[in-house]
Parts: sequence; structure tokens; C-alpha cells
Amino acid sequence: MRWFLLALSLLAAPTLAQTPPPPAGQAQQDPLKMGVQLYALGRYEAALALFERAAKENPQNPDALYWLARAQLKMGLLNPALENAKGLVAKNPRYIGGYMVLSEAYVALYRASEDREKAKAYLEQALSVLRDAEKINPRYAPLFAQRGLIYALLGQPDRAEEAFKKALSLQDSAEVRAALAELYLSLGRLDDALEQYAKAVALAPKDQDLRVRYASALLLKGKAEEAARVLEEGHKLKPLDAEGWYTLGQAYLTLGRTKEAGVALENAVALAPLRFPAAYYYLGQVYLSLGDYEKARSRLTVAVRLEPKRAEYRYGLCLANEKLGDKEGARYQCQEALKLKPGYKEAEEVLRRL
Repeated sequence: MRWFLLALSLLAAPTLAQTPPPPAGQAQQDPLKMGVQLYALGRYEAALALFERAAKENPQNPDALYWLARAQLKMGLLNPALENAKGLVAKNPRYIGGYMVLSEAYVALYRASEDREKAKAYLEQALSVLRDAEKINPRYAPLFAQRGLIYALLGQPDRAEEAFKKALSLQDSAEVRAALAELYLSLGRLDDALEQYAKAVALAPKDQDLRVRYASALLLKGKAEEAARVLEEGHKLKPLDAEGWYTLGQAYLTLGRTKEAGVALENAVALAPLRFPAAYYYLGQVYLSLGDYEKARSRLTVAVRLEPKRAEYRYGLCLANEKLGDKEGARYQCQEALKLKPGYKEAEEVLRRL
């Protein structure tokens, strides 16, 4: 199960072997430079068109084919990306970027496969490509980071850890430290994960996604105050996104900072109204504790609509209805809660009162 969760996290993780965008200047005159800038901004479709143009105008430039293959991977054009990456390696055997993007193409094919067990052959091919790359440059840190990700997907934690540490010995990187932290989390090594997250945040203090993952791990450790501090400091550097506010709200709830939790959770649902059903439930609890029963009912109603089979959501709405004198509404929600969770004592007590 732990390896399954790690694999899920790796599916969403950015590729570690990224080439940084070039400095601005004369980008309008160079489709490759302009494409790289658009790629860095996440505008992959626009970047793809520019890379296609660059590769057509200068077919001997390995950078053009490299970025074309990367953009194709981002757009889900896996087979064209694979063929371009193979061609890049064949034409430029000393160009290590070709090996990296070819390895990424095989990993992408693995991730897209329905039969993951059979698709592990793609991961073995990716490792083979990296072995060839190591002959070209045995001190290229992204190579070992990519190897660590592949070993993680293969369910080989010892080898994954070794590869990540090798990458870090060559070049310290927030991305690799975060990947190592995820590996440790999957193995239940929470303290080791927290150590790596702390170092990663120090290297990339404005990375809000990294701060959220660090704060979530701190909450698992029971360090809510530190989790809140990590997110508050991040907000000063860059405004929190919806997940950041949601996680901060959980930290505040744990600390008993009810009003602040309400503000954070309201920010979360304002930014992402459908992403966090639990945020509406937590807001219901906040407003119930503050005596604002109308707001509690409003938020709990949304929670129930988004996840109607959560007994605790139904029970919370039952309480809000009861406080507002809506006995029929309270009775219905508590009855529904009992259907979902037979023997729900708190719901039974409310029904007795009604």
C-alpha cells in the first residue's frame, strides 16, 4: 500500500531532469528560446508549436529536438515523443539530454499503461537508457534523480534511496530532497521525511507545494504549530493557494485557533469550491462552535451535497438544523447518518431529543 501511495505521488511530481529556461532577451527572434520560456510557464501547447518550428528550421540542433520531445510528453503525445527521443540519441550520442528525455518517454508509457505489471518492461528500458547516459557523464545529478524515481516505481526502495542520495551528493536540489522525503513517507520513516522536507524548503522557500507537503507531514507527526508556521512564512513570500489554506486551516483547528481556522478554510473553498468537501465540514464545525448556526448549516449543506455518504457530515447538518429549530430537517439528517453508520450514538441521542 505504501508503494502504491508513493507511485501516486510520483505521477503528479514534476520531472527532476529539467533544463532551466534561458535568460530573457531576443526571445522574440528565436522560436526555441521563446518556446522554452512558454514551457516554463506551463503553456505547453504554444511551446510545442514553437519547438516544431525550431526543429524544422534547424534540424541539426539537438536542443530543438530535445524540447520538442519534452513538450510532446507534456501534451500526451507519447509515441511521437519516444520516436523523437530515439532519433535524438541516435544522431547525437554525446548529448545527454537525449538519454534523459528518452528515459522520461519510457516512464510516461509505463504510467499510461493499464497493465502496470507488464508495463514494468518500459521502466527497465528507461534504466537501460540511463546506464548508457552514465557512460557519457557519470556525474550528471539529474540522471541519478531520474533513476531514483524509476526504482521507486519498481518498488525497490533501497535502490531508490541510494540513487537519490547519489544525486544529492553531486548537486543539492529541493526537488530531489522532496522526492526522497516522499520515499521515506512511503516507508513510514516520518522523521527522515521531515528532515528532507526541511532541507528542501530551505533550498526553495517560495515553493508553496513543497511547503504544503512539509506541513502535511508535520501534522502527521503532531506538530501543528510548526506546520502553521511553515505555511504562514510561505504566505509572506507568496500567497497560499487553495491547498495551502486548507492545510493551514487544519493546523489551526488542531491548535484550537477556531476563528483563524474559519478564515483559512473560507479562503480554501473560495479558491477551489469543489476540491475539498471536508473543508465545508470543518467550517460547519467552526461555525457551530462559534454559535453561528446559519453559516454552519450553509457550509454543512454543501459538504453533504458533495459527499452524501459521509455519516459525520449528515450528523453535523443534523446538529445545525436542530440549533435553528428545524426539527424535521434535523431528524432527516440524523436518520440518514444512522443508515450510513448503524449504531451512531450521537445521532441516536439527537433523535431521542427530537
